[in-house]
Amino acid sequence: SENSNTTRHLAEFWMIEPEAAFCDLQDDLELAEEFVKHLVGSVLKDCSEDLDFLCRFIEPALLKTLEETAKTPFEIISYSDAVQALKRSGEAFTFPVEWGNDLQAEHERYLTEKLLQKPVGIIDFPRALKPFYMRVNDDEQTVAAMDILVPGVGEIIGGSQREERRDVLLQQMELKGISTDDYRWYVELREYGSVPHAGFGVGLERMVQFMTGLPNIREVIPFPRTPGHADF
Repeated sequence: SENSNTTRHLAEFWMIEPEAAFCDLQDDLELAEEFVKHLVGSVLKDCSEDLDFLCRFIEPALLKTLEETAKTPFEIISYSDAVQALKRSGEAFTFPVEWGNDLQAEHERYLTEKLLQKPVGIIDFPRALKPFYMRVNDDEQTVAAMDILVPGVGEIIGGSQREERRDVLLQQMELKGISTDDYRWYVELREYGSVPHAGFGVGLERMVQFMTGLPNIREVIPFPRTPGHADF
């Protein structure tokens, strides 16, 4: 729960969270792309009347955006390359662009709507930015994480390859101040060996927002629980 009042945040939201064994970061990216394209394809096939309505009254370019998403391969770039592209853009961003800073919505939308004009997968984020369970890369500065960004919304999926190495996991927990006692069960999953595995979380309301072109996430959920709005 976040005390955030933006057009894409809620205090309570729904997530779709697949986890896949024997998968690395590349497999995770492919699964995420296939998932998005499957949903978009289903909407294009089964919801033409709704899309016509939304194009008429909400977002005229919606149908074109969804059709392009369904047929065009996603662009995959590293976090470091994304930072360099943002720095070279000449855009006057509100939030400064520096390696080690998290990407903000304005950065994500520039990448998807202006620079690349398609959904984008950002990979290999700084180790300090991401949770302890994401797999540390060989450079020891980044982790095998990914964000999928889409036009109009920005980040719609966040995920990673998970850290299957017990010793590295314990190092990560110590660095980030995570109690090994509280997460004893998680560490034990690696006690006798594990396998490469990966997963991600899809923001359900953000997905609906992308599919409908509605500008505010509060408009795509029946009861928007936001800071100061729901007492119970």
